[in-house]
Amino acid sequence: MSLVQQKAPRLHPIGEPDHPLQVRSIGLLNGVIDPSGTITLTGNFHGKSLILGDKVYGLVQKLIKKGQEEAIFTVYPRTKDGFVTSFEVIGVWKPSILDPDNSEAQDDLPEGDNYFSIRGEVCHKVWCDENYGRSVAVQVCGQHFVTVDFVDSPYLSKGDFVSLEAILTEDGRLYTERVEKISIPDAALTRPRRHHGHQMVRRRSSAA
Repeated sequence: MSLVQQKAPRLHPIGEPDHPLQVRSIGLLNGVIDPSGTITLTGNFHGKSLILGDKVYGLVQKLIKKGQEEAIFTVYPRTKDGFVTSFEVIGVWKPSILDPDNSEAQDDLPEGDNYFSIRGEVCHKVWCDENYGRSVAVQVCGQHFVTVDFVDSPYLSKGDFVSLEAILTEDGRLYTERVEKISIPDAALTRPRRHHGHQMVRRRSSAA
């Protein structure tokens, strides 16, 4: 008789990295859902281009049928010249409606919306912008990279692996107050492992 391992309930739309060198660029944005199915992201980002997959569209329609007008959307950002230009919407977080059997999951997240987790290699040197301070480009998938602004960080050079917790500012830029540089030799010795039920907590940003 075979034993089937039960899958742990999902408590957060962004999971803990499976491995210290896992790359990603993923964020959470609150959105208002129009009865027609149109999504308007909060923070004056409704003008950004949105890519919506069939699975996400189906979840949005389910929320509309339940009379829900808001949800948190999981997105991939794309940047150009330091500004976010578009989002690919990959998920919807409203467990009270979409996963009612999961009594442990909450609609409201510890860090709220407008939170981004970015991990990858520095693909350019750190540079300074007269208006936005220092910035770094992080390679997150193939030739795709995102630009992140910051105030302070350890010394960074091309090829360094970094982990950042960022917010999306009102003018459409990703900004972080924390830059963690991960030692690649040490991380390579760590065996991949999967975590369940992890919740990341950060100070609530005043940004919209």
